[in-house]
Formats: sequence, structure tokens, C-alpha cells
Amino acid sequence: MPFFLHRRHRMTEDQQSACRFGRVSKSRSKPRSSRLTSVLVLLLGLLAILHPVSAELNVDGGRSQLPGMKQDMFDRAQREKNNKGGARMGKGPPECPKSDKMSPFFGVAFVGSDLYVKLNSTEDQCSKLISIGSANLTVLSNASRTCGPAGEWKKRIVEDTSAVFFQAGLDWVKHENDTIEVVTEDGTFQVPVNEIRYGEIAECWARGCDCEQAKNPMGRAVLVSLLAICLSGLLWDAGKLGKKKIWGEKPVKYVQCKNNHRMEEVKLCPRHMCDLCGAAGTTYACKSGCPYDLCKACYKDQKKKAKQALQEWYDKHPDDKLQDEAKKKTKKASGEKDGSDDDGDAKDSRAESEAESTSKADTRAESGKEDEADSKPDSDGQAESEVGATKAT
Repeated sequence: MPFFLHRRHRMTEDQQSACRFGRVSKSRSKPRSSRLTSVLVLLLGLLAILHPVSAELNVDGGRSQLPGMKQDMFDRAQREKNNKGGARMGKGPPECPKSDKMSPFFGVAFVGSDLYVKLNSTEDQCSKLISIGSANLTVLSNASRTCGPAGEWKKRIVEDTSAVFFQAGLDWVKHENDTIEVVTEDGTFQVPVNEIRYGEIAECWARGCDCEQAKNPMGRAVLVSLLAICLSGLLWDAGKLGKKKIWGEKPVKYVQCKNNHRMEEVKLCPRHMCDLCGAAGTTYACKSGCPYDLCKACYKDQKKKAKQALQEWYDKHPDDKLQDEAKKKTKKASGEKDGSDDDGDAKDSRAESEAESTSKADTRAESGKEDEADSKPDSDGQAESEVGATKAT
């Protein structure tokens, strides 16, 4: 029997056996299209469960989202509902809507809590703003603080006026060169809003746009006077330094510490170390309280150098010597003390001379005692010789 006939005959036998046991099926396996459909339905169901899609109904075609369009409470509620899913992270205010880059002013200047504006041209006088579009400065500032960086609310009022009106829920112009009502201290005006005014105001508002109210003559006078004082002090110090470098500086009569403070004699401090030689025990310290001490030997050495430097200065500048001598004479005549260390040096020289005289007297006394001790044996010998002569007679 051929192969294909054998296979056909076998299949018929299988079908016959299936019919006997009641397991007849129209098809052995489901078609592939039905399987793909079930898989797709399952995936769509999972996506719907995991990521629910909220259908938004836009009844006005998105016109309420345009800059300058007025919004009511229902629009704001819908906007808050839509923003719940994508809420901003952090505590800062949300971003401001885009501005239309138009302004009704040629110039703006913030002076304290007031706003001064120019309406007709850049050369016009600034006048105080009362309101613009039925909104005063308080309303504009509060609305400007509801979005964007907190420190740029003035910039938003000037450069992003349309965004501020949008945040406040106020009416703004729809097209360029449309007019808006502006009330100043000079009256009520209908002012056009365009991009030319915006270009002028964007360049000058940070500097006050040459408004007289922003110039503040009193503050400028104070700043100019402070600048003059600073310059005079700088020139004075520069002149002193230049004079010192060119002509030199007159040395002082007394010994100074490292900070140019005068040294004075104090009680013996055995635990203090001399800042020059490092020896223990100092008798001179800084008069102003600086941690600078000197022993007596180093002080005398520094005093000698100071006198030598002063004498060299006197040799080059004899007029200074005559002036110092005249001052010294007047102070002595009036009974005032001279500010130099000459009195201390005189005391030290007197003490040294007294010590030398006492030492000389002591040496003389000791030599006299030695002479007397040497002369005593001779006198004893003469006395014995006289006694022997008398006995012989």
C-alpha cells in the first residue's frame, strides 16, 4: 500500500476510536489569531490597572490657558485638579506663564513702596502710579509673588506685566497697541501697550530710567562725602609713606617694642625671658601691654643704638636738633617732664657712679687696712729695740 494511503487509513482509524469513546473534537488546536487577541486584551487590562488615564474635558478649546485670558473659579479648580498628578517637588512657587513682551510704560522707577512711571516718552517726567487696569501696586506685587523666584517680583511687574495680570485674574490687552487705563497722580489716561515701550523699559528700569524721584540727592551727597573722606585718608597715608621712603623718618629717643610702643622699667620678673637674648629675668616691658620684655643689658644696648641713630639724624638735620633743645628748655622751665629716657639714664648713671665711688672707697679702706697691718710689725720691732737700749744703759 502506498505511504499516503496508509497514513489516511491510520487517521481514519483514530477518528473512529475517538468516536467510540465520545472524544470527538472539531479541531485539535485553537488558531493563532485567537491566542494573540487574548494576550493583547490581557496586556491592555494590566496597563489600565497600573496607569489609570484620566480623560480631561476641554470645553473652551484651551482659550483659558492663553496669556491675558480671564479665568474663573472653575478654571482654577480644573487646573489644580490637573496638576495633582504632576505636582511640583519642593516648597517654591510654581513657574510663571510666558509674557507677551509688551508694556504700557516708557520708564519705571521703584522708590520705597511707590512706583513712578513715564507714559508719553523717555524724556517725560515721572509720575506716581495709582493703578493700572483697576489694579494698584499692592495687587500687582501680591500677584507677582505667587509664581517664579521670590526675589524677582519687581522684575515680573515691569517685564512680565501680562503674566502678573494673568496670576491676579485681571483683564489684559488682547492685541498690540490696544489701550489700557492707567491712573497716576496727574490724572487718568488711556495708554497703548506695545513692544516698543517694552524695549525701552527693559533697558533702564534697573537704573531708575532717569526719574528725579529715584536720584535721591541727599543720599548721593552722603555717598560723595564718604568717597571724599576715603580719598583724603588714602592720599594722606600715601603722602606719609612716600615722605618716609624719600626723606626718611626721624628716629625716637626711647626704646620701642616690635609694635613701636615705648618700653618702660618694671620690677624684676624672674620667669620672663628676654625677647632679644633669651635670658631669664627681665626688667623692661612694653608700656602698652604687648608681650615684649627686655633684660637690662639688652635695653642698654638698644638705648645706645637709638641715641646713635638720633645723633646721626641730628647731624643731617641740625634744625631738628635746635627745635628739640628748645622744646626741652621750655618743658624744664614750665616744670613738665620730658618724654624721653634721659631722666632714667641720668638715674642709672648716678647709681653707677655711686656704685663706682663706693667700690673705690671700699678698695681704699682695704688697702689702708693692709698698710696698717704691714706697719704694725715695724713699730713692734722699733719698740723692742728701744726697750733693749734702755736696758743696756
